[in-house]
Amino acid sequence: MKRFLLILLLAASCLPLKAQNPRARDFVTPVDSLHQRLKRRTGVTSAFKLDKALVRGNVADLYFSGNLAAFPWRSGDPEWFRSQVEDLAKDALRGHSLGNLYAGKQLLKELVMPQLKADGKPIATDFRTADPREKAPMVRGDDWWPQGLSGRHIALWQSHGYYYEAENERWEWQRSPNHRTIEDIYTQSYVVPFLMPMLENAGAVVLCPRERDPQRNEVVCDNDEAFDGPRGEGVRRQGRYSEKGHWSDAGKGFADAKAYYQEQENPFTMGTARMADAVTNDKKEPSRIFWRPDIPEKGEYAVYISYKSFHNSTTDARYTVHYLGGERTLHVNQQMGGGTWVYLGTFPFAKGNDGYVELTTRSSSAGLVSADAVRFGGGMGKVERGGSISGMPAFVEGALYNMQYGGIDLSLFDNWNDEYTKDYAGRGRWVQELAGGSRVNPSEQGRRIPIDLSLAWHSDAGVTPNDSIVGTLAIYTLINKNKDKFPNGEDRMNSRLYCDLVQTQVVEDIRALYEPQWMRRQLWDRSYSESRTPNVPALLLELLSHLNFADMRYGLDPQFRFTAARSVYKGMLKYLSARYGCNYTVQPLPVHGFSVSLVNGKAQLSWEPTEDPLEPTAKPAYYRVYTRVGDGGFDTGYQVDGTSVSLNLEEGHLYSFKVTACNSGGESFPSEILCAGYPSRNARKVTVVNNFTRVSAPTWFDTPQYAGFTDDLDSGVPWGKDLLYAGSVNQFDRSHEWTDDDNPGFGGSFTDKAGSIIAGNTFDFAARHGSAILRSGFAVESCGADAFHGNSGAFAVDVICGKQLTTRIGRGAVPNRYTVFTDSLQTALTRFTAAGGHVLISGAYIGTDAWDSVYQGVEKGPEKTRDFVKSVLGYEWLTNFGDASGKVMPARGSSLPALSYNKEWSPAIYRVENADGIKPASGKAKIIMRYQGTLTPAAIWYEAPTYKVAAFGFPLEASDKLEGVLKAVLKKF
Repeated sequence: MKRFLLILLLAASCLPLKAQNPRARDFVTPVDSLHQRLKRRTGVTSAFKLDKALVRGNVADLYFSGNLAAFPWRSGDPEWFRSQVEDLAKDALRGHSLGNLYAGKQLLKELVMPQLKADGKPIATDFRTADPREKAPMVRGDDWWPQGLSGRHIALWQSHGYYYEAENERWEWQRSPNHRTIEDIYTQSYVVPFLMPMLENAGAVVLCPRERDPQRNEVVCDNDEAFDGPRGEGVRRQGRYSEKGHWSDAGKGFADAKAYYQEQENPFTMGTARMADAVTNDKKEPSRIFWRPDIPEKGEYAVYISYKSFHNSTTDARYTVHYLGGERTLHVNQQMGGGTWVYLGTFPFAKGNDGYVELTTRSSSAGLVSADAVRFGGGMGKVERGGSISGMPAFVEGALYNMQYGGIDLSLFDNWNDEYTKDYAGRGRWVQELAGGSRVNPSEQGRRIPIDLSLAWHSDAGVTPNDSIVGTLAIYTLINKNKDKFPNGEDRMNSRLYCDLVQTQVVEDIRALYEPQWMRRQLWDRSYSESRTPNVPALLLELLSHLNFADMRYGLDPQFRFTAARSVYKGMLKYLSARYGCNYTVQPLPVHGFSVSLVNGKAQLSWEPTEDPLEPTAKPAYYRVYTRVGDGGFDTGYQVDGTSVSLNLEEGHLYSFKVTACNSGGESFPSEILCAGYPSRNARKVTVVNNFTRVSAPTWFDTPQYAGFTDDLDSGVPWGKDLLYAGSVNQFDRSHEWTDDDNPGFGGSFTDKAGSIIAGNTFDFAARHGSAILRSGFAVESCGADAFHGNSGAFAVDVICGKQLTTRIGRGAVPNRYTVFTDSLQTALTRFTAAGGHVLISGAYIGTDAWDSVYQGVEKGPEKTRDFVKSVLGYEWLTNFGDASGKVMPARGSSLPALSYNKEWSPAIYRVENADGIKPASGKAKIIMRYQGTLTPAAIWYEAPTYKVAAFGFPLEASDKLEGVLKAVLKKF
């Protein structure tokens, strides 16, 4: 018997493999090969394995781990993958046919998403639904962008924020300070200056749980009495409120009843609101309310309104903001958004009480008009925890505190114990609260705002050992509370489509414009609160790693941040086009080649459209010209169909202009600001040439052991103003690892400047020079350097070089930018001086950029540029480190005034870390100014046979004697 059993066992061992079922462990080697093949095909790395193989007769279904879904699956990819499995896993299949392929619990073919396109037509998708575009969104202006985002509502926020940590009994950051910034404020530098305006320029209503306005001042105007007590620095001011007509009590509303609010205190339950009937009859006098702030300091202020929503509220409550430069009327649908702060826009206000907001009951829609408080500016932190306040501007605090000040009941977050979790996890609950009662969240109570999608913008952690780029990760959630549908019945796979399109757009644009090796990371289905709980299609975007030096060499560059934000905006636009089946148009890029010529007392404006090589639809259809008189604000603009216009000027006034490009998808960012004016018709004319276009990351150095960003050499140039700067780097040793947020390791930085506003390139220095020239008795016109050809007819040019400098971006995969003396500028100045025109030129690198370099990896300028500077402009370079004092004095025999230029971090003017020492290039030149600390030559006067040159090795607009210098020089020309 034993012998018989042994024979049976031996026989069984000789049976063909077909008689045995496939086992997951037999697929280890084939899966390793599949990893490599998928990476080559998609560019993405994701570690997956085979969890199990289930047999149905002679067919084997393979269940891979959920990470297989992290690849961007396209049409044809599942079939290709099947062929690869069949090729690599023949033995492992043990003779079985290959059946269904799963990633987690999903069929692989269900993960296929459509290819991103740029033709303006909706991308085909299985998740399309009828277009619910709101004709009366929560806030709308006079513009309607039919192929943009008009009628859409988008919720978004910028990662973490300053918060109170009860365990440590202190206010602290949620992330560590590395590479000059902190994630809590770093993501602001994408969302606030770039993404939000892009979405709003396309017509979207943008909602944010964090404060978006970096303005430290705040004025609140309300019908209720505010708190008593001192209104010192850091405490918001009380403005005035007044009514005309017939208003009545509307019940509970906002009151600014406390200087600082404790946990669970809600200011929107502490006061009252007002209401009146809308007036649709033009013959009937409407009622009005006025909110008039006492603005403490001239500047930009966000304007927020509040009101109550009733079932019969008007859909057309008309608020008019009267600001420095003009007025704008916004139409508010009060059936949604009641009981919180509603953003109307950011406007310039003069110091004092000339500006105000007016509400009228005149309306195109019957119903109730309600009114509550209006506030101006983001202000400082307004909540108290653990007996202390943060002492920081409200815009750097976590969303939790702004949500509290915005009327959100914090008991919604009671199932979380600590404020760290409440801050990030509460944002999805905030979206639910805003959308409750609307078409997207019909079964819950809320503020009835139909939010179309949400975005949480983060920068991920992580450092690569070889300093390669970490790249972009996108996160979505398919299952929430065991449901794969949103409350309105739409499939949660919408979130995968949304994430895929945005991530693809971001990666493709960065690869095309900055770094061909930019990493596309996974498309993760994860149960993260910010992607799971909003109850609308949601994306948690980890754009890059703020801890990784290679990523941050791009991430600190403002132009890169503009591109990344534009990519996200475009991805959102294309996703909504696919979801709702509507055509789209991408808003244009800013115009270029802008000039303002002064001809017979008129300003002749001309410009050129900027082609977007990535987006064929982003073509301008028309333009808008905005005008500012003197030091006022810009008006609301007017439409121009061509690329030029002629405008009348009044004698004795400086007029400034900016231009935007428009199409059916929205309005571009503005051009640089140029100016023109004349004191009298016979005044001699000066052309101001704006050659300061640079926006850039700071300088850096990179070695195997030490690397980092160096503020003392050149701290870069912010675009307008910088929100991300925390402090200088203090740890350059790559071997130092993070142990705690107080000891953040490599790239560790100080936080003494966190919350500060750092001035950069405002693109508005032509007017600063122009105003000084006009007051000196000369007429002035201006142009960008790319529009200057040297034949303006002016007797002199004032060339603004600021901190223009040949700048490297990242590892240098794309050409360097912002060279001071381009070939075209050299040609134009040579032509101008040959005709007898005089040149005044100033800038921090007018010598260094030709003779030396500042950025690692940038070569010094070519010999022909140095020859041009010496022969045409009459000076040559001496040093890039002229002085440390920031003080300049006239040389012996010079009539120029002593002056100082800015070397410090400032919200008013950009910082000049180092200024050029320059010297005469021949006996025809002489020194006219010296740096006070070193006596190094700071300015040179050159007398050629037919023209003169005054060259200053520091930026004049950053000095305190701009007008004195310009007046003295121009009168000697």
